[in-house]
Amino acid sequence: MTSKRFTRRGAALIAAGVFAGAIAIGAAGAEEKPIKIGLTTDLTGIAASYAQAQVDSVQMAIDEINEAGGVKGRKFELLVRDSKLKPELGSSLTRDLIVREKIDYLIGPDASSVGVAVTGVAKQYKKVVVMTIPNTPRLVGELFHPYFFTIVPSGTMLARAMAEGIGPDNDKIAFIGGDYEASHQAIKYFGDWLAKVNPKAEIIDEQWPKLGEPDFTPYITQLMSAEPEIVFSYLWGADLITFIKQAKPYGFFEKTKFATLLFLDDLVALGDDMPDGILGQMYAPPFGTKSEKMDAFIKRFEDKYGHYPSDWAVMGYDGMKILAQGIANAKSWDSDDVAAAIQSHEYDGLQGVVTFRDVDHQGNVPSFLGTTGTVEGLPFKALVDIKRIDAETVMPTPEEILQQRSGG
Repeated sequence: MTSKRFTRRGAALIAAGVFAGAIAIGAAGAEEKPIKIGLTTDLTGIAASYAQAQVDSVQMAIDEINEAGGVKGRKFELLVRDSKLKPELGSSLTRDLIVREKIDYLIGPDASSVGVAVTGVAKQYKKVVVMTIPNTPRLVGELFHPYFFTIVPSGTMLARAMAEGIGPDNDKIAFIGGDYEASHQAIKYFGDWLAKVNPKAEIIDEQWPKLGEPDFTPYITQLMSAEPEIVFSYLWGADLITFIKQAKPYGFFEKTKFATLLFLDDLVALGDDMPDGILGQMYAPPFGTKSEKMDAFIKRFEDKYGHYPSDWAVMGYDGMKILAQGIANAKSWDSDDVAAAIQSHEYDGLQGVVTFRDVDHQGNVPSFLGTTGTVEGLPFKALVDIKRIDAETVMPTPEEILQQRSGG
């Protein structure tokens, strides 16, 4: 069995682009054909900024690896396609990348719906795919296959973490989320975990606006009339921004506590309109991890792209480095060998050491809870009093995963 140890020597080898059995770097290496990475993501639509951060961070990781000599004498080449939030298009574009462009491995995409499509194609063609944004529990559940890996906290993990964060101190909870699959999954898994952390708690009201709702007034007034102790929100992006701006004149945030999924893009877009004291949940905010490695990443990203990196950039960068390390450690270029190498080795990433479970290839990545407020050095509201929720405390057990796959 391959050891799950990744030594300093291994890290140095990655930096130098030299590995066991690697082709020597030099003139001969320069003639080697590139390792093609396919990225199907949603560069058009409401999630475009997330996808662009993903593309930028993956490209940044590739540039760094290539500048250091590549992997086994070969450089990386990134091929990007825009799936426009359309699963069918994501499927066809990914298939074209494999069949016509002859890509070697996959990374991405953005939306969970497109992730479902892409992972199906990856399974069909036996291509390793590292997911860096999609987090529907179906990916590690009934859709799992041996070439799939994820470094995103799953919807189940996030819902459980939120229940841990607000459940013990609140008995009357209301919910608002866009009327689509991820929101319905969130409230289900949240409710299941809430019953464990506070059996007295109940969800007293649920509101389901359509995605892209322009007028949240009836939802705001209904939530206020329900008189919850706290509102759990699964709104994001433009919907969250619109909700917050429309709720402020009602004194909403003074009359009830508010806990919500937050993306860095939302914090930047809201600026001073973001109320202080909101409980925010984030995937991988750069300001949530204090380390020299993260600080160096932030500086390199800002120097390259001119703005602060988002959660998506952190996960995109780590995802590409994990894929490259797997290729480097594999005994061949074959997807089976690369998948085995990814699964059996640790990766020392921006947020700490990442390993992947045998049962579902879920990376043991954290999520973060904190309250919104002013943070010195940042030009937007961020999270203060941050609590890191380690994956091990909220991951479904292997037995739960297997039960889900069996339809239980």
